[in-house]
Amino acid sequence: MAAIIDKIFVWGFILLVGVFALAIISLPTVIAYLIYRWISKKKTYLKVIGISLLIIAPIWTTYEIYTAIYPTDSFYFNEFKDVTLREIPSSAKIIRKTATYPYFHGDYASVSLIKLSPKDYNSLFTALNNDKRIIKNGEFIGCREFDEVMGNLKTNSIEYSFTRKIPKEENHYFYIGFLNDNSTIIVLKYVS
Repeated sequence: MAAIIDKIFVWGFILLVGVFALAIISLPTVIAYLIYRWISKKKTYLKVIGISLLIIAPIWTTYEIYTAIYPTDSFYFNEFKDVTLREIPSSAKIIRKTATYPYFHGDYASVSLIKLSPKDYNSLFTALNNDKRIIKNGEFIGCREFDEVMGNLKTNSIEYSFTRKIPKEENHYFYIGFLNDNSTIIVLKYVS
């Protein structure tokens, strides 16, 4: 009997969270609909604006949901900036990438394999090597996402690596590895 009550409680909780999430997700469309109704009562020539809002709101919501699940390259470029404290070089091209969706406490991991020009690769290496805020060959903390992005590349192909810690934020781990092909780097940001 207790097991049945537990299952009912769990499913009830999941249903409640789902309804709450659906209400939040549909909020822009509901607001657009209310604006449309208000406009349509005022002037008929303004209905175009209301209809436009009714079309744009669900498209925008869908885009936001999609980019939350599948982040764009700009997300990984920002992660690069967090890890290295530098802007991404203009030659950067993301080869492979993955990120976990943040948990309730903000825990997540993002990893990207980035191809740079040999010049940018060497400039970045030199800059990080001379930066006192960044630790050369610091502790490596692997994760499933890291292995996924590395694919068929071996971890021993990482010739140099750097880590960075944030004072008073021990739960943030930043890592960048330089592969021995003189053009590829791997960037890991892990928040636990």
